[in-house]
Amino acid sequence: MIDSIKEKVEIEVFLDDDISVTELDELKEKIKTIGGVKKITYISKEKAAEIFEKEFGKDMLEIFEVNPLPASLKINLYDEYKSIDRINKIKKQIAGFPKVQDIIYPEKNLEIIEKNTSGILFLNLVILIIITISSIFLVSNTIRLVISSKRKIIETLTLLGATKFFIRTPFIIEGFIQGFLGGLLSVALLYFLYVYFTSRFGQNELRLDFIGSQYLIYLILIGIFLGILGSAISVRRYLKTHLHYK
Repeated sequence: MIDSIKEKVEIEVFLDDDISVTELDELKEKIKTIGGVKKITYISKEKAAEIFEKEFGKDMLEIFEVNPLPASLKINLYDEYKSIDRINKIKKQIAGFPKVQDIIYPEKNLEIIEKNTSGILFLNLVILIIITISSIFLVSNTIRLVISSKRKIIETLTLLGATKFFIRTPFIIEGFIQGFLGGLLSVALLYFLYVYFTSRFGQNELRLDFIGSQYLIYLILIGIFLGILGSAISVRRYLKTHLHYK
């Protein structure tokens, strides 16, 4: 969502009506030398009128005898330059060039990003820690109940000389399965929320893409890791407490 907002952050430079082709080319070359400029797109007066008609309707322009909209340059920046301080510096440089009438950019969008990004990341970190601890606890507790139900079988295996690895393996596999299923369930839930969000807010300018396949694989692998970790902790504790395995 943050990336979607950032993608729409562009500097729009409105030009004087009497700017010549040569002056326009010179201005574009000067802007290209400014650090952070990724792409420059020229919007003619006619193109500006077409865009205006699509957004607000043709009736608004029919009030005027001539096209009142100025030609402009849309300047796309590299992501690292999309901050209020850096854009204001770029804006100040462009304002000093001839034939520049006005310069605007979505400052409020950037303010929202800069004010809330750190808070969102901190909240995500807190949720990550809580979910990680909860996952390990739930798997560990489940495996502990399974071990308790099979206590006599484990004690019998111990008396028959079974190794720690032999006793531990079935429970580790069970933790693996729980983690794998948990990962798949989380992927399915994420996809359901994505479909719901896009169907409800699809007409909104805010674009939300579903996470890439590599992140889905990471998600399942993390689920497996947490399942195995929770299982290993539970089995180790039981073997150490009840069967005196180190």
